[in-house]
Amino acid sequence: MPVIRHHPDSTGSAAVCHRAAPTAGTIKRVFKLFRRRQKGTELRVRSRSESAHTSRPTNVRIDFLAPDSEVLVGTLAYFKLAAFEYLTGVLPLIEQPDLRAQTASVAEELLTRHRHYRGAFGQGDSELTFGGVQVHQADSDELWSRLSPNLWQEAVLAVYLVDGFADDFVARLGKGAKLRTGLRWPVAERSETDAALAVLAQEIERTDWLADRLAMWGRRLVGDSLLWCRALMVLPDPVLRALRDTSLHRDDEVQQVISQIEAVHADLIAGHTARMERLGLTA
Repeated sequence: MPVIRHHPDSTGSAAVCHRAAPTAGTIKRVFKLFRRRQKGTELRVRSRSESAHTSRPTNVRIDFLAPDSEVLVGTLAYFKLAAFEYLTGVLPLIEQPDLRAQTASVAEELLTRHRHYRGAFGQGDSELTFGGVQVHQADSDELWSRLSPNLWQEAVLAVYLVDGFADDFVARLGKGAKLRTGLRWPVAERSETDAALAVLAQEIERTDWLADRLAMWGRRLVGDSLLWCRALMVLPDPVLRALRDTSLHRDDEVQQVISQIEAVHADLIAGHTARMERLGLTA
């Protein structure tokens, strides 16, 4: 640390500070700290998604907060149906026939996955029959109703991001869950080629201003997605109160549960960020 010496000024009435001249040893240490890196080394700033994955544990389990496995599957089945209806609502707004057809295929995939999940309950009279299981229909309806797009591309992005968010969370929440029918998690694998990703990539390439607009929209989706996730967990009252009011005192047990939830949330956000980065969008 530099030495600060005090000397009277020329009038002798006040004191001024003069920083001591650095010694040869100090100069040598400074140059050593800032000398050029050796060849072959690289200084790289990690992306936000990398930071989230490395700063949080990725093997934290929250399945002890899960509802019955039938509720999980039924809720995800209804979620896919609600997403299907959300996306088909914007199809008339797409003028280009090829893009409309591609977006329709995204909606068709949602309906296929809905029927796959619903198939765990056997045959029913309607798409909304889940063998008497009370699924979280209202939470899914509220989520999609809050996501009011101004552009059809925003609706496609919402489905791409929020659907991925939900799949990641339910797979994490239902880790190890087994249905009476023997259906295990993940109950359906996501396609490696995402049609929504292809549609959005074309539109971003074609329209200069769209990327900034979609990036802002994508960031907005995180909060609503996390609220849907919270509603699906079976939380003890002390934990629920602490999440709603951060000023409340938390005992060690409550804090431990909240820390586990926050760790999983960080992983979910990292996955959300990675999906945005595939489109070149800043999360």
